[in-house]
Amino acid sequence: MKSFASVDRKFKNHAFGILFVFLLFLSTGSQAEQVVDTSGDIFKNLSGGQAFNVGIQDSILKALENNPTVTIQRIQSQITSASVEEQRAAFDPELSVVANKSKTKTEAQLGTRPEPLQLTTERSRISVAISETLPTGTTLSLSSDMSGSVSSLYTDQASGSLQLSVTQSLLRGFGTGPNLASLRKAKIDVDISQAELKTVAENLVAGVERAYWDLYLAGENISIQKESLALAEQQLNESIERVAVGKLAEIELAAVNAEAASRRELLINAQAGYEKARLQFLYLLNPQGENIWEMMPATIDKPFVPKDAMDEVSVHEQLGLKYRADLQQARLSMEKGELEVQQTKNGLLPRLDFFINYGKSSYAESFSDATPDPGSPYSNLSSGLTLTIPFSNRSAKAKHAKSLQSMEKMELSLKNMERLVELDIRSAYIEAVKSRHMIEATKVARELHQKNMDAELEKFRVGKSTNILVLQAQRDFTAAKVDESEAMVGYLKALINLYQMQGTLLERRGIEGIPDSL
Repeated sequence: MKSFASVDRKFKNHAFGILFVFLLFLSTGSQAEQVVDTSGDIFKNLSGGQAFNVGIQDSILKALENNPTVTIQRIQSQITSASVEEQRAAFDPELSVVANKSKTKTEAQLGTRPEPLQLTTERSRISVAISETLPTGTTLSLSSDMSGSVSSLYTDQASGSLQLSVTQSLLRGFGTGPNLASLRKAKIDVDISQAELKTVAENLVAGVERAYWDLYLAGENISIQKESLALAEQQLNESIERVAVGKLAEIELAAVNAEAASRRELLINAQAGYEKARLQFLYLLNPQGENIWEMMPATIDKPFVPKDAMDEVSVHEQLGLKYRADLQQARLSMEKGELEVQQTKNGLLPRLDFFINYGKSSYAESFSDATPDPGSPYSNLSSGLTLTIPFSNRSAKAKHAKSLQSMEKMELSLKNMERLVELDIRSAYIEAVKSRHMIEATKVARELHQKNMDAELEKFRVGKSTNILVLQAQRDFTAAKVDESEAMVGYLKALINLYQMQGTLLERRGIEGIPDSL
């Protein structure tokens, strides 16, 4: 009787254990099913719009055409170009026409007459003049004049004249240097505007390329995290089977479930990262169409290692000192400063002008007959000098002193900027060299971690390893795959930064210049 009760108790305990394992299997199986459900794209309601394939070069060209930052700078360049015509206008000839007619009625006492006489006079005048200022400091003027008066008392009189005047500055305002300084500064402003446009375009191209590779990397990260989650789910299923047959303690499932949950978090973060990268890329690309924020760009170019991408660091320095747009702007600003010094120095001089006037006059009794006659025997000739000396000339002295100080400041700034350019290039060069060697290092690390993961899994299946070690090996393998993808993209981004620091990014992308419109 006692033996039978003992057997019955053992049978009940064994049956209860089997039932518990079965219920645990069902519960864990439902958890594994939830893993699949929650691993989908949780941001699908934010996208799902028009899908399109895009390559890196096509992205650059579309961004240069559509991005408003480049368009804004193009407009600014056009505005600056208009100032050149504004300065040229100072040397344009000018035509002036004056025509007037007047009539007066007055009283006049004549001789011993006791009563005054009423005097009526009509005067007419027409004058046409053309004047022009030359860059040499010469002012030319040619004028033609007809005037006449009709009086109730006096004899009618009319006259016509031709007048040629030449005025030449001998001190202040002499020569093309000071007179063309404003025009030359306006032309330099156009060159500066073009350099600014190049800077904006380079920043945009660099930003587009980085955004493109970030989008690619974000997509790769999703794939890697999905694979990592699939490995965790596979390990969970194998562990459940081992618990069911009594080869593994059920407590081991807690670690696997926790790891699966952690990897679901990483997948969600990867999906969020992809959405942010997609939005940033669309912002820079600015594609045409409706609902651009829902568009789905698909990168068709894969990361690669360019051949002959790097020279000696001294070569990159020389290219940077020659092509860097901000250095070009600084040098152009110095040219403007030199013109300002020349212009303000000329302003210190007194004004001494030589003038000569020559004219012909003709006379007639009626206004209609007073046509100017170059062959008239009546002429006038005058010439002389006009000297103007300001007592203190403080304004001109202050402007000249200011221009000299500005030049000194710009010279120091240019030297410091050149050192900063060299620093930028060398720092970018170091990063590019490091990134280049990281590609091979991460590749080897990924291969070794894969072998280690496979080895741990095999040992687990024969009972010589634990879930903790297998999961850790999977984590190391996943991290190594992420590092390998980041290393390849990091090298390309390091090259982008290096080329941007030396100012040759546009040329290396086949963009020789940025026109006013594409």
